[in-house]
Amino acid sequence: MRVLKVVDEDINDKIDIEYIEEELGSFQNIGIVYICTSEGGAEDEYVDADGTQIYVIHIPYELAKKNFDVRPIMLARAKERLGLTLN
Repeated sequence: MRVLKVVDEDINDKIDIEYIEEELGSFQNIGIVYICTSEGGAEDEYVDADGTQIYVIHIPYELAKKNFDVRPIMLARAKERLGLTLN
């Protein structure tokens, strides 16, 4: 699994991609890109040139700014997008 982030500098430390890699690292051919900027961002999903399924997950900037620990939100959103949540 590859996890990347596009974030504003003031919340860079709150978007902990290493945590997500540790929790979901067993998934192969999956990539997650977290977007958390004051300008916003859109959810997306696509397959890159290498055949990796990429999930773009938007974390609202104000939510990240207000919360001390955003990791549970990041993990829940990733699990939801990967279909790992129970409905």
